[in-house]
Amino acid sequence: METAAIAADGAGKAGIRFRLLGPLAGWAGGQGLALGRRQQQAFLAMLIAAPGRVLTTGRLGDGIFDEDNPPGNPKSVLATHAYRVRRELRNHAVGHLLVTVDGGYRLDVPAEALDFVAFDRLVTRSAEALAAGERPRARDLLADALALHEGEPLAGLPGRHAAELRRHLTERRLDALETKLGLDVELGSGPSCLVELDQAVFAHPFRERFRALLMLEYHLSGRPAEARAVYEDARRFYLGEGLTCADLDALHRRILRSDPGLATAARPAAARPAAADERPTGPAPAVPEQLPTRLPDFTGRRADIVRLTDALSHPDPGAVVISAINGLGGVGKTSLAVHVGHTLRARFPDGRLHVDLRGAQPVPLDPGEALAGFLTALGVADRDIPADLAERAALFRTTVTGRRLLVLLDNAATPEQVAPLLPGSRTCAVLVTSRGWLTTLPGARHLPLDAMTADEALDLLAAVVGRARIDAEPEAAAAIVTACGCLPLAVRVAGSRLAADPAQSLAELAANLADERTRLGELTHEQAAVEPVLALSYARLTEEQARALRLLALPDAPDLGPADAAVLLDRGPAETRELLDALVDLNLLQSPAADRYGFHDLLKVFARQRDGDTPAAVTAAFARLLDFCVASARNAENAAHRDPDGHGFASIEEATAWMRERTALHRAVIQRACRDDGLSLARTVDLLDKMSSVLFGRGYVTTVADLAGQVAAAAMSRGERDAEALARSVRGGMLWHANSYAEAGEELRGCLALCDGPDRLRLRADTLKLLGANARALRDFEQAVLCLEEAAELFHRQGDESGEGLVLGELAFNHAQCGRLDQARAAAERCVELTGRQISIPESIGRYYLARVLHLCGDLGPALEQAEHVVERFRSFGMLAFEAATGSLITRIHLAAGRDRATVRAAEEALPKARQVGGLLEGGLLRALGEALTRLGHTDRARICLQQALGHYRQLELAGDAAEVEELLGLLP
Repeated sequence: METAAIAADGAGKAGIRFRLLGPLAGWAGGQGLALGRRQQQAFLAMLIAAPGRVLTTGRLGDGIFDEDNPPGNPKSVLATHAYRVRRELRNHAVGHLLVTVDGGYRLDVPAEALDFVAFDRLVTRSAEALAAGERPRARDLLADALALHEGEPLAGLPGRHAAELRRHLTERRLDALETKLGLDVELGSGPSCLVELDQAVFAHPFRERFRALLMLEYHLSGRPAEARAVYEDARRFYLGEGLTCADLDALHRRILRSDPGLATAARPAAARPAAADERPTGPAPAVPEQLPTRLPDFTGRRADIVRLTDALSHPDPGAVVISAINGLGGVGKTSLAVHVGHTLRARFPDGRLHVDLRGAQPVPLDPGEALAGFLTALGVADRDIPADLAERAALFRTTVTGRRLLVLLDNAATPEQVAPLLPGSRTCAVLVTSRGWLTTLPGARHLPLDAMTADEALDLLAAVVGRARIDAEPEAAAAIVTACGCLPLAVRVAGSRLAADPAQSLAELAANLADERTRLGELTHEQAAVEPVLALSYARLTEEQARALRLLALPDAPDLGPADAAVLLDRGPAETRELLDALVDLNLLQSPAADRYGFHDLLKVFARQRDGDTPAAVTAAFARLLDFCVASARNAENAAHRDPDGHGFASIEEATAWMRERTALHRAVIQRACRDDGLSLARTVDLLDKMSSVLFGRGYVTTVADLAGQVAAAAMSRGERDAEALARSVRGGMLWHANSYAEAGEELRGCLALCDGPDRLRLRADTLKLLGANARALRDFEQAVLCLEEAAELFHRQGDESGEGLVLGELAFNHAQCGRLDQARAAAERCVELTGRQISIPESIGRYYLARVLHLCGDLGPALEQAEHVVERFRSFGMLAFEAATGSLITRIHLAAGRDRATVRAAEEALPKARQVGGLLEGGLLRALGEALTRLGHTDRARICLQQALGHYRQLELAGDAAEVEELLGLLP
């Protein structure tokens, strides 16, 4: 075949190939490329379609972005796409092919490596052969060209460019297909020609040429009745659309008079067809009723029912309506389809066909067997059913032409199994259910079915058990549906158990289901069970897919990213992406957002209980994940604190956002390490330290503090003194951020006692810094100075300028509180000098410290300038505590300057954030607000604010602050 030569030639050029004639794909050196998400693929497709040409960012943006909802910074998004594509190409030693040019990008891929170029060249050669009279060779060249198409061009890609190119490539294919089928009819290709023509008419009902060729092929094959049926069906279709079919009318007249001009040298003329009054008559066609019985207690799914009934009630003018429902086993696909089928009974008076295609079984039903059952139900005698699958499919489509039939194809395995079972008449409709996505099923409208909502699941449980029992134990009922993951099958099984045993309380069953280890065993009743249903899907996985499912289910995290999965699986990015996409297509993984992958709760439980991985293999998988998390967290810390460039993060904001998003996964890994002696606690506490360095805000502080306590306990039990010391230091720091000063002091002093060697000087310095901050919060400023001066000396001895600078900033505030203003100013200015090398978290904190000291020194203008400079930085970094603290400082500066209205505005702006951080900040803001309101004459509101501030100070046991507020309250009229 000449395509093979073209493909070989293309593969030899830089070892790269791309496919546009189907879902976008690429290969380098024989290995598949991981092309990323859909918009990134659309970006690459534009460059592939214009090889060697520069495309400007404006043109690229117009081509791939939604014109009604473009990104805020299109050039930045395009740059990200280019970076990721180039990174993947670089992984295969062809990164040089993607070139960044001023104002755009160019892909230097050879034309020989592109399938659409090969297609065009083969079509051109075919035309040359046809002109030379080489008709068989012309047909073969077109067949080679058409074989390059592997589905809808650029299937699923968004954007105007992909849509326009898809239309163009599809039209080119159809033109070639028309020419090739015309040659088939002319030269005589036997039954295969009829099958191809029948499929072409089915897929493209508006193309009159396909119908004409099908009529002609039937005529030349001596089958006049079928030729006439094609014509009559076409005439009904076109008249229904308000169109004419003059060419078909003319062909029909030529066939009726046996025009000898229709014959060719290879195809002699057929006998004249029977006249209309010679057609045989027979009994009225059978009306099959094959739908299973509708569930009497079917509940929920209102939006899905509306969507399906609307689609099936309004036929597509161009083709049969196909609605494909996919979802996890037990999610209720068949129940929904059957319910909708019965609901639409009046819409399809000519019958309802149903077949279980056994797609989840080891050996799915053969489509030929399903067709035989359909044809029998439609009244076709056994002797008239052809043995050949293609001929059975053609007879089925002919038999149902013009009938208003609903076909339910339940539990389908693949699109290839479904395709022969699709009727060709637009008066019919098809419902397909499958566990996986049937993405290549032509013309299908896909409905992914997820678990029920909690309310729907409770309604289903009530339908099975009885509303009175649900109302009697509402909390237990909610716990049951939660344990079932709102999976309809699981809820129904749980309800059946309760219905069978009226004496059993819902609370008892909820308690039994709470234990993950026995949950699946509890979800069994008579012949119904959840585990065997999930096992059917698991049994159809390849060994590699099954291993991936088991390992991906291990972390107690809601979802994972592709990089996390690659580390867990110990596989490369491309192979990992292929595994993830395959499991998503099978509905064994969920993808709630781009590059995020998670499990249904029950499926995660199921996967964890499968055999196949030794304890050592599981520990090794977690060890890889732990190492990856530590390395990535270190990069995030570097970006946030020291070097925002060159460490895998484009900005401080990206680094802090990434760390926040990873909290659940980091928690899962840390908790696993505390239970698994095979995992390093030293690495674990390193990860914990990075989390504490970047994450701020009450929720994160509590999480990190709890995790630090678990690590400290595990380290103590294993005798790992260094890990215990660092864990206690982290916990003390987080407790301080949570305003738990007494607990923080106890934890930090315990850590200091462990920092007794020369190898622990850095940890000792960090702990002394925290102890100083803790003393300052308790208003013991002289004790704070003692701790902070020792910490500053230790950081200085180690050459850590950032650490020394931050300690000096804290020290400056305490000097000012002790009245040593000159020392305070000098320390604050030195803090900014040491931390201000570049924009970073330490630099911003240093400026905050300087503003705080300038305020205490009475330099209100410079203090306000510094504070307003950094408050936006803290907001963009996600550092809620520092953002709130800076807002509080701005409020106090305005108050000191006598700007009472500005004080009120600043306090009201900062209060919502302070409430998320802790009582100390909130108390200070309420106090300042109360003072400003007093001076503005709003004494009632001022009293409320001061009373709330007093409550916070008393709760924190800050007697000095409480006394000052009591004095202010006493001055109110």
